[in-house]
Amino acid sequence: MKKILFFILLLSTVFSQTPGISQGFGFAAGMQSGNGFSYRDIGENNGFQFTIGVIGRGDDSDNSFPEERTDFYKNGWIPNTDEIYYEQSYDNSYFWGNLGFLYIKPLHRVEKSMFYWFGGISTQVNYEKSYERQYKYFEESETEYTYKPIDDERVIKESELRIFGGLGLGISYNVTKHITFSFELPLTVSDEGDIWMIVPQGAVHYFYK
Repeated sequence: MKKILFFILLLSTVFSQTPGISQGFGFAAGMQSGNGFSYRDIGENNGFQFTIGVIGRGDDSDNSFPEERTDFYKNGWIPNTDEIYYEQSYDNSYFWGNLGFLYIKPLHRVEKSMFYWFGGISTQVNYEKSYERQYKYFEESETEYTYKPIDDERVIKESELRIFGGLGLGISYNVTKHITFSFELPLTVSDEGDIWMIVPQGAVHYFYK
C-alpha cells in the first residue's frame, strides 16, 4: 500500500507542473479502468486516473460434512455404489481485488465538458479457499445403503489473475463546479484473448483542486 501511495504522489508531482490542474477523488467502474475508489488528476495537456477496489470475506464455514447416513431402497431408486460423490463447504474465505491505471490526453474542452482519448491497463485477482470430501454408497443389504466418507476433508485453494488493457475515447461533464461524470468507450483486450471488444465504463469524481 505504501508503494501505491508513493506512485500516486509521484504522478501528481509530475502532472502538477502544468497549469490548470484539477484533482479529485471518487468511484470508477469498468473492466479496463478497474472498479472501486478512484483518484483522477487532469492537467492542461495530460492526466491520469488510478483505481483500486478490494472485497474480502473470512472463512465462516463450519465444515460440517456428514459422517454417515443410511438410505433405503424405495420407488425403484438404487444408488450407484461405484460413483464417487463430492461434498463441498459453503461460505468459504474469499478475496477479490483489482488495480487500474489510465493515461488521459485531452483533445477538446468547452465550458463544462472535455473530450479525450485514453489508454489503460488493469489487473484483477480472485482467490477462494474451500473444503471438500469424497463419499460413496455401500450396499448393506438388498434394501439398505450407507452413504460414507472415503477420505478426510481436503482444502482446495483456487486463484486467478487477469489483465485487461486497451485504448478508447471518453467524455467528462461537470455537473457542478466540483462534481464530474465521465463516460468512456475503450476497446478492451484480455491477457487470455477471450475478450476483444468495446466495454463501456464510467466514473464520478469530486474535484477539490
